[in-house]
Amino acid sequence: MPCTGYSSFVTILHLPKLQQQLTPSVPVSYPIRTLESLSSRSFFSSFHFPFNRASVPLLQQSPNLPDRPRVLVCHDMQGGYSDDRWVQGGKNGGGYAIWHWYLMDIFVYFSHDLVTIPPPCWTNTAHRHGVRVLGTFLTEWDEGRLTCDKLLLTKESAEMYAERLTELAVELGFDGWLINIEVKLKKEQIPNMMHFVSHLTQTMHSSKPGSLVIWYDSVTTAGHLDWQDQLTDKNRPFFDICDGIFMNYTWKENYPRLSAAVAGDRKYDVYMGIDVFGRGSYGGGQWNINVALDVLKKEEVSAAIFAPGWVHETNQPPDFTTAQNR
Repeated sequence: MPCTGYSSFVTILHLPKLQQQLTPSVPVSYPIRTLESLSSRSFFSSFHFPFNRASVPLLQQSPNLPDRPRVLVCHDMQGGYSDDRWVQGGKNGGGYAIWHWYLMDIFVYFSHDLVTIPPPCWTNTAHRHGVRVLGTFLTEWDEGRLTCDKLLLTKESAEMYAERLTELAVELGFDGWLINIEVKLKKEQIPNMMHFVSHLTQTMHSSKPGSLVIWYDSVTTAGHLDWQDQLTDKNRPFFDICDGIFMNYTWKENYPRLSAAVAGDRKYDVYMGIDVFGRGSYGGGQWNINVALDVLKKEEVSAAIFAPGWVHETNQPPDFTTAQNR
């Protein structure tokens, strides 16, 4: 049947909506929030996937980290994915930035999502300065317990999810994972959790030389959510099967020395946490993190500086550039 005047009118009536539908999409960085999305590999079929691939390889003299105390910086800036989510550049010239890359060895991108994927702007910039970049795998609250039930259901499920995380890091060009399990586990789940961490470490190393998997000091080998603040028999088994441990930040003055003694020749793989917001950190954080750093330097263990975006979030005077340099 030939086109009628009425159908032409309907087409014209909907033209503005059609034009809106034809507006080009804007690529962004975003996290993966469920195990189902992780296992289905849906991220790779997303329009956003190719835009999230880092384009700068890691500038490194050696596949190994330097044999000295190191500095890890953990982002945690306003929950993540702020101005940095715009992978082709944003309009906010006053957004948060870091330019003291020569002072650090590892950069972790953190948010309160299950799988936090570093936006490529961070990876590209860090790599130019020889700094490794890690994403975060996090479980917390009631939803996190349910996630761990699925993750740790079998040895095979633990292996599969570890391999999906490895694939993400390799395909997107970043260097590994911080594993942060902040939920209580059942004692019978611990062997599969150990296998998850071990398999992730092995697959990352075999797929990407120089990659890292770091464990956060939270759940113990008894399954308790019990932050140790130091390296002990309750968290060392996790430390032994990966590349390092990020200690909770409420440690006491003698804990770095005790941790170094337990770690032995791996003392530089112990990263003692310092929360820049304070919140119970040794020395009080904020402008006094040097108090904690002096202790760590004396005991020759590494530092994990958490949430340096405090400077930007709290509008430290007189302006961000001056405060950040300070």
